[in-house]
Amino acid sequence: GYFTGTWLLKDLPVLSKKSNNDSTMPETWMSPSAYEIESQEIGCRNSYGHTVIGGLGLGWNAVNAALRSETTKVTVLEIDEKVISLINELNVFGQIEPEYKNKINICHTDALTWQPGEDVDFLFIDIWAKHAEATTLGHVRQMQQNINAKSIYFWGQEITIYTEAKKLFPEMEQITGEMIKETIEKSIKLPLFIPGNIDYAGLINSVIQNRIKRNLPLIRE
Repeated sequence: GYFTGTWLLKDLPVLSKKSNNDSTMPETWMSPSAYEIESQEIGCRNSYGHTVIGGLGLGWNAVNAALRSETTKVTVLEIDEKVISLINELNVFGQIEPEYKNKINICHTDALTWQPGEDVDFLFIDIWAKHAEATTLGHVRQMQQNINAKSIYFWGQEITIYTEAKKLFPEMEQITGEMIKETIEKSIKLPLFIPGNIDYAGLINSVIQNRIKRNLPLIRE
């Protein structure tokens, strides 16, 4: 899991791609694993108005956003035509009621350069293969400069918030709500969505401790 511990899963479908390294094994690109679901749940549960999703993936972010009564329109930005063709071939969006399916519009485009012709309420970004990429925050800022969404949630933002907070509070052992607020205001400077009905600081600390236990990086150089 992303927030929780290790889960034993059976018969898990994955979407794999040829790796860029010398390995003959394909690289898992997308999957409905516990880690993936937990790390995207906040974005899925809090979309509203005109929601723009950066990255089609397996389609569940778009479906869950469309199913929300608070969401009026879902625009999905996907650069890989093969992913779009696969989702269409599997008829992923045809498995939900027409009133929800009709909210969804897929744009074959680069999320980093796309510009909307209308207001965007919620921007939900998941365009990276792995968490803690050094380019993550820069990509989010680039998209926001083009889109100007009222609120943003991006995949792995908890890790970014922590690493940016560490620059402001070098002696920090665990992040607090006040540290989160100050980090967003002074360092990140984006309208990030921060859930107010849960202990978000506690969730961030759980994410960081899980990554440390698994020897996963907090930022990839």
